[in-house]
Amino acid sequence: MQNNPKTRRQSWLMISTLLIFIFTPITSFSSNIQLSASIDKNQLTIEDSINLSIKISGVRNPPTPKLPPLPDFVVRSTGKQSSTQIFNSDMQVSTTHKYLLIPRSEGNFIIGSVTMNLSGSIYRSDPITVTVKKPSPIKSNENRPVYTETSISKTTPYINEQVVYTFKLFRKTEVRNLELSMPYDESFFQKEDIGKAKRYSRVINGIAYDVDEISIALFPTKVGRSTIPPAIMELDLIYRTQRNLQRDPFARFFNDSFFGGAAKSKHKILSTEPIELRTQPLPKKEKPTDFKNLVGQFSMTATIGKENLDAGDTTTLTVTVSGIGNVMDVSLMKLNLDKKFKVYPDQPTFKQSVHGNQIGGEKIFKFALVPFSTGRQTIPSIVLDYFNPDTKKYNTISTNPINLTIKPGTSTENLNLVQSKTAPTQKNGSTVSILARDILPIHTRVEDFENIVFDKNQRITYIIGILVPIVIYILAAGYIRYNHQ
Repeated sequence: MQNNPKTRRQSWLMISTLLIFIFTPITSFSSNIQLSASIDKNQLTIEDSINLSIKISGVRNPPTPKLPPLPDFVVRSTGKQSSTQIFNSDMQVSTTHKYLLIPRSEGNFIIGSVTMNLSGSIYRSDPITVTVKKPSPIKSNENRPVYTETSISKTTPYINEQVVYTFKLFRKTEVRNLELSMPYDESFFQKEDIGKAKRYSRVINGIAYDVDEISIALFPTKVGRSTIPPAIMELDLIYRTQRNLQRDPFARFFNDSFFGGAAKSKHKILSTEPIELRTQPLPKKEKPTDFKNLVGQFSMTATIGKENLDAGDTTTLTVTVSGIGNVMDVSLMKLNLDKKFKVYPDQPTFKQSVHGNQIGGEKIFKFALVPFSTGRQTIPSIVLDYFNPDTKKYNTISTNPINLTIKPGTSTENLNLVQSKTAPTQKNGSTVSILARDILPIHTRVEDFENIVFDKNQRITYIIGILVPIVIYILAAGYIRYNHQ
């Protein structure tokens, strides 16, 4: 059977067209290029989120579309998908960009037109209207799979008093991708973290909950009213569905949570109520003159390195302040020791600790002391004032006086290495006799320091010793090169 030349030409033409189609970058498959935007719901609560899908059809590898300004939403990209479909020799391509929109507040909002610039042509989507409502009132948290709570240890603290702000997440179902925001006014508070987050179980009205708890310490630095904004927790609720174990022989195996199968997720945003505070000033009555704004409960000790020392020796005075409150802000009054000791202060160190869900710690001050004179010397008491918010009174703590005994120097080390003697026959002269050698000298004669001068024969020998290795190297290199050629 012979091939028909016409059929052969048609086959080659089809193959050539297919190769050109495959290897030539395709921008548009049809003149019907479309850009559309859609959302999964138009009405939602402040706790929900919106899935925004932007679909571009009729073009392969399109440019990334430009979103409109969305100040009322937190926008997060969740990925991109490409699709190619063939129907009756007609190829259709599309690209879908997906975003997650998280509402910031309640109200009616408009998602403006999404735009795309393709080869100078501008494509636009239709705007979308969205309504964000308050969460539906629930008489009890028992009907909710997850909820949050915040609490404050005191709503009327004194300035610089520690306030513990605690966030709790209660959940009956599995959650993933937790993200917590606990905002506060940085111009009004100083923040300190209180250890790590806690996780435990609790039964409330007969219902078991898993509880995640985290606390921070806030120290108000200004007097007046302030507001702690709502804490916001974002998470994904995981809902697992049971497969038909009778029909699916692998369901029992793949339904295990390890494989993440048979599960659906729902993104949630949980918000707490704001908390109002009123910071009080410290009372002026009985306020110490040199008060350093220390608020809490504190103790102080002082120790000395050596109580008995020789003149010229150094000892170390260590003062330790510990307690609950703003220990990091402790500063000591100047030590009145200038007439008795030379004082060399060291850099203070602070070690933070947690006591009963409150920030505490200890701050250590060290001073190197060198006594000026011998005899019995006394380091007087060191005084520290603080305000106790529980008793609403100022307290004064002090260290015990420390007595030191400084002895005269007793060093009798003989460092003489030479001894002078007067010769009996010389009235104005003297001789030196060496008693011992401390460091052995390298040179013992003056002649060793004279300049070395080479004669003529020595110079010739020196030059030959330098040139001979060079000549040997050149000859050897030439010989090796000759053999290779």
